[in-house]
Amino acid sequence: MKTEEYKDFSWDLHAKAGHKPIVAQIELTYRCPLHCMHCYTDGYNNVNSRKDEISTYQMKAILDKCKAAGVIWLCFTGGDPMIRKDFVELYLYAKSLGFIVTVFSSLTVMTDQILRVFKNSPPFNIETTLNAPNRELYEAIMRADFFDKHIKNINKLIANGLSVKVKTQVTKQNVKEINKIKKLIKSFGLDFRPSTMLFARLNHDTVPCELRLEPEDAVEVNLKYGYYDEQIEPAGKRTKIKDMICEPFDKLFSCATGGHSFHISPKGEMFLCSCLRTPSYDLLKKTATVKKGFDRLNQKVHAMMFKTNSICRACKYRLICKWCPGRAMLEKKSLEAPIEYFCRLTQEIIKNENAAPKKNKKSVKRNV
Repeated sequence: MKTEEYKDFSWDLHAKAGHKPIVAQIELTYRCPLHCMHCYTDGYNNVNSRKDEISTYQMKAILDKCKAAGVIWLCFTGGDPMIRKDFVELYLYAKSLGFIVTVFSSLTVMTDQILRVFKNSPPFNIETTLNAPNRELYEAIMRADFFDKHIKNINKLIANGLSVKVKTQVTKQNVKEINKIKKLIKSFGLDFRPSTMLFARLNHDTVPCELRLEPEDAVEVNLKYGYYDEQIEPAGKRTKIKDMICEPFDKLFSCATGGHSFHISPKGEMFLCSCLRTPSYDLLKKTATVKKGFDRLNQKVHAMMFKTNSICRACKYRLICKWCPGRAMLEKKSLEAPIEYFCRLTQEIIKNENAAPKKNKKSVKRNV
């Protein structure tokens, strides 16, 4: 299927899905060979987390439940899903059920066996994150020496005709090298896909937040490099900022949480938001179904109302702001607490109505 045909297919299915679970993101593990300072799951990246991972049999049972509920898109992520010894078995089982499968991986533990499996039964996409143009910076950010292997495995996937996307998390650590990172990724024949969005870890560690760019620099990166965080609208149909200004409303969640997608933890827990792990639904119970869990979680989440006079409650820019209850819970341990950084970022976006992707735009007032 051609790219444009797939986009039409995807948008049509999402538009017709209503509030049905058609996209599943499954964290097979929190373990990963890398310990990136910006990673929101790294707080659980240790040997002890392995004991909480469900078995191959249990994960296959959950995949069966996803199929029965009508899930179409499935993403295996982590941590690094390839670190599990049963990754190939689970991947091939998911493919046999007919899912459109994407794999998020550091690629640092990809074996020749996994490569052969991908070649014989290709995933829809393989996505990885590359945050440095050289070994020295790679080790400083990832806290592991896998630069050469990472580059080698990206090239192996491309050489075997597999669909690869390389993303870049832009932080204070690597922003000065952004053009070199772009050049390296372009040398693979791939698009440069930077993101400036960072939030606290699942264990409430706020180290990633300390790596955020200043709001004006974050907006400038989005402007200069033609990519915008969390773009969810089809090309040419971006909503203008002035049309997103809203009247105050008491519902806690204003995002698309629970619209079509859900997440599953390494323990087999189902939840609607990658940042918010409660409420959850236990998919390991014999009588549990994905549809039942999806409906129950949606009822609970979208019934939540503000209980305090948080400034976010009455903010007319809520639909523009990157704040959300899940991110507030991770960073402030409160669903309603404002995050000052996002307030500043929103003001910077509003100041520049052009903070949407523009290609070939000559920069720049600030040197990022």
